[in-house]
Amino acid sequence: MSVKKARGQGRADKMVFVSGAGAYNKYLEAEHLGRCKMRPFFLAILLLQVPSPDPSPVASPVTSPVTSKDQRVEYVISQLAQNGFTRQEAESFFQDPRLKPYPPREVAPRTIDWDQVIAQLVRSASVQQGREFLSQHGATLQVAETESGVPREVLVGIFRMESNFGKNAGNYVVFNVFYSFLVDSEQERRWRWAADNLVSLINFCKATGSDCYQFRGSYAGAMGPAQFLPRSVELYGKDGNGDTVVNPFVMEDAIFSTAHFLVEHGWHQDHHAALGKYYGSANGYPRAILAYAEALRLKQPDSASTPRVLKMN
Repeated sequence: MSVKKARGQGRADKMVFVSGAGAYNKYLEAEHLGRCKMRPFFLAILLLQVPSPDPSPVASPVTSPVTSKDQRVEYVISQLAQNGFTRQEAESFFQDPRLKPYPPREVAPRTIDWDQVIAQLVRSASVQQGREFLSQHGATLQVAETESGVPREVLVGIFRMESNFGKNAGNYVVFNVFYSFLVDSEQERRWRWAADNLVSLINFCKATGSDCYQFRGSYAGAMGPAQFLPRSVELYGKDGNGDTVVNPFVMEDAIFSTAHFLVEHGWHQDHHAALGKYYGSANGYPRAILAYAEALRLKQPDSASTPRVLKMN
């Protein structure tokens, strides 16, 4: 699937970094809805620094009949063949000396204290960072809001939570993260999720002429300031700067893609549910994003302007 799409389609607080741990849960929900942390996307809340969401209810675990690591890699190679790769090209990704699986404990979900996260998130210094981001990317946020109907303050809240506006997007080798899930997961659904993301990542690299091992992201494989999974980039990514390429590391594309993802997952019907799907769990995340959006909306102490009203259901 091509990643090219037509256009249109203060002091830093100590961070409670919540990374893209919701990415797997995000994928499971997406599969049920026919969509893709994400993400999840995946995610990396960056207020202060800690990663992971509470798992969403899913079907009973399915033990994979494909237990061989080689068989799983072969599955990815077969999927790449359907995307136009020669066998030699596909195999080369798994013969690279940089291929190194992470220990399972390094990519395991973390527990989050959402009350603590929200308390840090709405501190004045944190909110000021959001206002600065609003000012810096105001034009893009305005167009994204006009086209999608998602308030710019909500989008800013997501970027604050996921990566501290791109400053803390993760330092894990994304290819190795998904390879680790591919070979170590006991559940078939989980390793196939990893396989799908590997295929999408490799497709993205081919389309952009990039080295697949150069991309860094969260411990769950979420990438860029909005912490999108490679699969979500393919399915929900949207070009924001008019260059016809969807790149999750480009801020304009990340902003448009985030708004598009929310709309595709029911933003106009249920804000909380859409935000829950973005993260992969409705426990805490929607409440945190909306609290930050409300803090941004409130009139600044030194401002005489009237605060704008967010239209929330």
